[in-house]
Amino acid sequence: MKKFNRVLALLLVFAMLTAVGCGGKGKTEEGPAEAETGSGSEGEAKDTLTIAQGADPVSLDPYGTTDTPAIRVASCIFETLVTRDDNGDIAPGLAESWEIVDDCTYIFHLRQGVKFHNGEELKASDVEFSFSKIAESPHASSIRATIDFENSKAIDDYTFEMKMTEPFGPILNHLGHAVMAIVNEKAYTEAGDAVGQNPVGTGPYKFVSWAASDRIVLEANQDYWGTAPTIPNVIWRTIPEVATRSIEVEAGGVDVAVDIQASDVERLESKDGVEVFREVASSINFIGLNTTMAPYDNVKVRQAIDLAIDKEAIYNVVYQGTGTIAEAPMSSVVWAYNDQLPKHEYNVEKAKELLKEAGYPDGFKMVMTTDESQARQDTAEIVQSQLAAIGIQVEIKSLERTTYIGEVCAGTLEAFSLGWSSDTGDPDYALYASFHSSQHGEGGNMSFYTNEEVDRLLQLGRTSTDQDERKEAYLEAQAIVWEEVPCIFLQCPEDLYAYNSNLKNFGVYSNGQMRVPEFSF
Repeated sequence: MKKFNRVLALLLVFAMLTAVGCGGKGKTEEGPAEAETGSGSEGEAKDTLTIAQGADPVSLDPYGTTDTPAIRVASCIFETLVTRDDNGDIAPGLAESWEIVDDCTYIFHLRQGVKFHNGEELKASDVEFSFSKIAESPHASSIRATIDFENSKAIDDYTFEMKMTEPFGPILNHLGHAVMAIVNEKAYTEAGDAVGQNPVGTGPYKFVSWAASDRIVLEANQDYWGTAPTIPNVIWRTIPEVATRSIEVEAGGVDVAVDIQASDVERLESKDGVEVFREVASSINFIGLNTTMAPYDNVKVRQAIDLAIDKEAIYNVVYQGTGTIAEAPMSSVVWAYNDQLPKHEYNVEKAKELLKEAGYPDGFKMVMTTDESQARQDTAEIVQSQLAAIGIQVEIKSLERTTYIGEVCAGTLEAFSLGWSSDTGDPDYALYASFHSSQHGEGGNMSFYTNEEVDRLLQLGRTSTDQDERKEAYLEAQAIVWEEVPCIFLQCPEDLYAYNSNLKNFGVYSNGQMRVPEFSF
C-alpha cells in the first residue's frame, strides 16, 4: 500500500504539471542506528565520522570497479601520482614532480619516505606493478588511454618513466582518476582473490573492516606523509533508502548523508543542527538503451522514446528542480560542452509518427531495469506512464546494486537508468568512455553504441595536443550522439549532501570527492 500511495502521488503531481504545460551488495532493512563512538556532547570532540551512502562498494580493489560508492571510500585509502587542486589544475600527488621529455615520454619523481598502510615504503617498483594491473583492468580501459605499458618502467627507487604509444592530450588528468591508484605490490599479491576486501594504500585513512551491506570502518593513518586527518575514525554506512539517510542525519545517527533526495532539501535546510551542501556536479543522469538489441538498434525508435518522455516533468517531480535539465550528452561544467544543440522537445504525436516509420505502429513491450535508487525507480514509474501514450508497455524491474551493474556491463538489459561522472574534468572521460565503440560494457559505453564518425572524432580528441582541435572534435561528437540518442539524457545534477552542523570544513575536491581528511568537529 505504501508503494502504491507513493506512485499515485507521483502521478498526481505529474498530471498537475502536464495540465499547466510543464527529474550495493545488498539492501539493509535496519532502522536508525545508535550514535557511534564519541557522542560529541558539549565540550567533547567526536572521534568518529559516520557517512551514509546508498550502496555498498562493488569492490575496494581500485582496478576492480569505477562504481561511485567504491570510489568514495577508496579515495580515502588510495592515492595517485598526480591530483588536481581547487582550480582543477594538475598538482603533485605521490609524484612530487615530473618532466615531459616529449609527447610520448613522462618522467615522474616520487616522494621519498611515503609509507603504505602495511609499513612498506613506496617505490617506483610499486608504480610499475600498479601499471601492470591497470593494463589488465577492463574498468581502466578508457582511462589508461595510450600508455605504453610494456615500455613504462622504474628507472630507480624513486623515478618512474611512463611511455605513450602516441600523444594523449589529457593524460595527466587521467592519471588522477581513482582507477589509476598506486598499490603496494607485496600487499596486493598476498591478498590474492580477496584483494577487493583488503585494500592497502598510502592514503590518509587505513582500512579496518567491512561488514557487507552494513558498514566499512577506516582509521587515521598515523604515518601519513601529508597533513594528518583530524578525525581518527570514519565509518561508511550503507543505507539504500534515501529517506532513511535523511532521517539518520537529522537524528544524529550519521554525520553526513550522501545523495539526499531533492524533495528533502528545503526541509533539511530549515532543520536546526543540519546543513545542506549543494554544488553543480560533473555528472549526468540518463536512461540507457541497449543499441545492440531490437528495437533499440533502430535510431527512429530511440528518437521516438526520447520525444515521448517529458524531461521537464521528471526534472520537477523526481529531481525537484535541482540541477538542470540535460541539454547535451555531458555536464555543462566540463569544458568543450556543446551549448548549441537543439532542445529535445516533448512531442507525443511526432513520437507516434517515428514509431510507425520504424515499423512499430502499435508500439511494443519494454523492460526497464533500475537499482534500489528511489530517484531511478520513481523515474521509471513516470516513464512507464508517459510511454504508454505511444503504445509502449513498460515493465519495471529492480535489481540489487552489484547485480545491476554487472548486468548493465554485460549488456543483458534493454533499458536501464544510471548516471556517469567526468571525474577527470576532461571531456575525453565524459565522452570517450561513454560512446566510443571500444568501450562497450565495463569500459563505460553501457548502451553499446557504435558510430564510426563518433569513434574518429573521439580518437582525435584524445590524441591531439591542440586544445582548439580537441574542442571542435568534442563539439561535433556531441552533436551526433545527441541526434542518435543512445541514451535519454535527463538531468545534470547537483551534489546534494546533508551534514551535522558541528562538522567543520565540509566541502568537495575538484574531482567531486568529499574532503573527508580535512573535516573536523
